[in-house]
Amino acid sequence: MALLQTLIRTQTPAPPKMIVYGQPGVGKTTFAASAGAILIDCENGAGAIPDLSRTPYLKSWTEIRNWLVELAENTPKDLQVLAVDTLDWMVTRIVEYVIVDLDPKSGGDLRNTIGSSHGGYFKARDIVNNVVYRDLIPLLNTINAKGIAIVLLAHASNEKMKTPEGFDIRLAAPDLPNWILPTFVEWCDAVLYATRDGNKRTLRTEGTNVVMAKNRYGLPAEIEFSWPVLMEAMYSNPTAANHVVVANDTPAEQQKQPAA
Repeated sequence: MALLQTLIRTQTPAPPKMIVYGQPGVGKTTFAASAGAILIDCENGAGAIPDLSRTPYLKSWTEIRNWLVELAENTPKDLQVLAVDTLDWMVTRIVEYVIVDLDPKSGGDLRNTIGSSHGGYFKARDIVNNVVYRDLIPLLNTINAKGIAIVLLAHASNEKMKTPEGFDIRLAAPDLPNWILPTFVEWCDAVLYATRDGNKRTLRTEGTNVVMAKNRYGLPAEIEFSWPVLMEAMYSNPTAANHVVVANDTPAEQQKQPAA
């Protein structure tokens, strides 16, 4: 068959892949619970959230990976959303795996760091990137391809970054090292920043000169921080609705985000 005959000329519906980040207490885990998600618990801070299905506290990359493999190979029929709590803690577990388990000279030495392990010169960063590119993202893609939305929860931090033009800027961004953050930002369909002002919770969906955010769904610049409101906003955009598959799409007026 000629390669040109394999060209895809139609839209391909797919569930979203997103990062949702914000300060502790803004309601990130509650947001995942309202989506009916299974939560990959890397942080051990979700025990008080009602109506949440979660894994045991996973203390290592090996444990996290085992759960991702299980969900990829034996996907529950009713699973529609998979959440990771949190992305920054999962990356920390990957770093520990690389500098401790994969460095034969470490011997569990607490002085072994990402800069000194594997012969030094920050070679461990390349190995961490390999784990993310060759193992983690393919597993998430396999799960996503089964019609399951991926929600990567993350803490927020103030990050110094360099623009393509070479200017240094500071942004509110997911709390990840700047040598791994772009990988996840590029992979995701949306990066959403959650904020709280009193009882008002807001999702910022578009980037500014002080906030990292993006979306491929034509969302309003700000919406209520609520899963049903987010789903409603996606469906209300005809272009986005034609190529996104989302779960738990009960209208917003019938579901209210519980307090964090």
